[in-house]
Amino acid sequence: MADDGLIAGAAAPAGTRLVRSPILLDALWAASVACAVVVSSRLPLIDLDTVYLRTFDPPLRVYALFIPVVAIVVAAMSVVLKSARSAAVASGLLVPSIALGGSLAGSLFLDDVSPFTDAGVPLGLAVSAVGIAMIIRWFVYQPSPSVTHDPRPAMRTAQALVVLGALLAVSVFVSALRDDLGWSLSSVVPTLLMMLTPLVVVAAGLFRSVESNALAAAACGSQLVAVVVVRLDDEGVGLDSAFTLRTGVLGLIGLTCASAVAVIGMVGATTELAADQGSVEPTDDASWRWSPDDV
Repeated sequence: MADDGLIAGAAAPAGTRLVRSPILLDALWAASVACAVVVSSRLPLIDLDTVYLRTFDPPLRVYALFIPVVAIVVAAMSVVLKSARSAAVASGLLVPSIALGGSLAGSLFLDDVSPFTDAGVPLGLAVSAVGIAMIIRWFVYQPSPSVTHDPRPAMRTAQALVVLGALLAVSVFVSALRDDLGWSLSSVVPTLLMMLTPLVVVAAGLFRSVESNALAAAACGSQLVAVVVVRLDDEGVGLDSAFTLRTGVLGLIGLTCASAVAVIGMVGATTELAADQGSVEPTDDASWRWSPDDV
């Protein structure tokens, strides 16, 4: 088949795309979202005489600057190495940054203080939407791994990721209930955005590909580092606050376990045999084969 033929899961034939290389396209998505996160973080969410908030300032700078810079470097490496796995890591690193920016901007946009918000709120929401689209691409437009041709993580590790992702989502939900935020849109929508990492972990377990495991491992590791840095940088930020994506102690443990399981599944990925492949007995009878003489 020609290089520009149809690819399963692709949005368009390679020959009609502006960027023909899938790895380059994934890297450009990650780098573009990372740059957008940095730019949007420079604009304040609230700019009043008594209240000033922007994600570029400490302790949130780890989300808005350090993680995106690392993601850009990894994205560039994926192009040089021609590694789809590295491109997935670059996208996964940005998951907590997307979740934080979207949750803070969404909370302010839907709250009663929305008339007093600044330009960072709409831009933050737009960047979060683009970032979520980038993550969805890895589970919609990427070719599904073939059972008999592509290495896949073991079923046990995939099931473990689904369970751990569900537990992480429950942990975020319980933290929101404990904070007694109510059931308004200004609290529900940000909480849902904070579940972006757990949802990525669940999706990686269901999709069962090396790239999705790399994405989940990077997302968990990135959020784990960001939460720890925020806690060490500012003693006034609680473990269940919005600045730490409502990641409590159990959440930190869950992120560590999910990252480890994703890496184990990725490293131990093997090519599986079809379920009925072993039951087919070889035969020399070629009567079933098609012949040009057949009518």
